[in-house]
Amino acid sequence: MRDFPRLLLSASMTMGTPLAVAKLLDVQPKLLYAWMAGLECPSSARLDAWKSRLEVFLRAPKPAPEPHPRRRAFDARLQLVS
Repeated sequence: MRDFPRLLLSASMTMGTPLAVAKLLDVQPKLLYAWMAGLECPSSARLDAWKSRLEVFLRAPKPAPEPHPRRRAFDARLQLVS
């Protein structure tokens, strides 16, 4: 149970927002914030399933981010200083 808030925080940083983690776990975001802060504890019946779901997500390889669509246009305006 002690590592669950840390697992939530890691997933939140990886996914970008706590809302994305809440959607992954199919819970309300306010519950997720309370769990991360340690104000409430999730029910032990579902805790193992949520932990395994988060661990699988965090272990899965992440695809490389796609380049920005306007990257080449920006590169053309670069001026090199010699």
